[in-house]
Amino acid sequence: MKKRDSLVLNVSSSNDLNKIKKGTKYINIDITNLDYDVLKYFLKYGEEYMYSDICEGIPGYNYVTHSEFVKGEEIIDKIYMNMPSGLTELELCKYLYISLGKYVSVDINMDTSKNEVCNISMLNNIDNIWGSLFLGKVNDNIITKIYYYLCKRVGIDIKILNKENVINIDNKIFNVVLYNDLPFIQTKMKTRYFGPYNDDVSIDKKIKYIKDKYTDYYLDKALKNIDYTSDDAVWYILDKTKKIIGVDNVRPNELKVIYDYIFKTYSPNTSIKINDLFLNKSDKLHFIMISYNSNHYSYNYRKKAFIKVSNDDILDNINANKIGLYLHEVIPNIDNY
Repeated sequence: MKKRDSLVLNVSSSNDLNKIKKGTKYINIDITNLDYDVLKYFLKYGEEYMYSDICEGIPGYNYVTHSEFVKGEEIIDKIYMNMPSGLTELELCKYLYISLGKYVSVDINMDTSKNEVCNISMLNNIDNIWGSLFLGKVNDNIITKIYYYLCKRVGIDIKILNKENVINIDNKIFNVVLYNDLPFIQTKMKTRYFGPYNDDVSIDKKIKYIKDKYTDYYLDKALKNIDYTSDDAVWYILDKTKKIIGVDNVRPNELKVIYDYIFKTYSPNTSIKINDLFLNKSDKLHFIMISYNSNHYSYNYRKKAFIKVSNDDILDNINANKIGLYLHEVIPNIDNY
């Protein structure tokens, strides 16, 4: 324990910089009461150290390199640099919420319930504020902490409670859950988990989240009069919605949530299954496949279009080990794989 204590230094103020010793290797930076002199010092002179945080008195245990630490801070700086002027506290909270939600995503390859083997080093990075930003990937714990850090740096009264952020503005307290809102933010829909301020058009226009209306409006306009008894209904939905939700800019995990929402909202009595698959390359390239009756559809990012995939094509690619299925995935109407 003494050896570890000599290697690790908790830094809450610039006075703690005097405690750095020759053997110091790991730095925990206090993000609850950030001292900017501390941040500037380690950004400039801290190449030899590894970094984690102290949040509400609790130090982190997963560390990242100085270059990852610097990259994470550069991303945070970019968020602040793009911030519109003259925002109220509430508008600032929503701006940071949306900006972070646009930048990060959930990676199914880091989900231990969906993979037999996960990259441990990447899992450790995702459990670190700066490592997570460096990768652009989050879990439900770290995104809560990153949003906390963003708000704390601009003086917002915010806390963490059970993977949710609790915000206090002028004694009005509300909870937000950014992790659950990632799919809706990436498609410019109304948020669902930003307390009572999810459909405040004036706020979302001011922070430049939307220009006029939410994507929800355009989806409803395009889908409300479809004949959902038609065999081509699912194909029609996919074709009509790909531009509306901007499929090219939506990551697979979030895309699955959005299409699950669309099908349940507009075609609740239709049996549609969405599966998680991957291209079996050096890194698993996640994609989703939507199945209805004997038809299967997947989005081709190169062609910028949904394509129909036959049962034979799916089976051939699975048997050739070109396509893999994440754990517990069962494709409807396909046997022997």
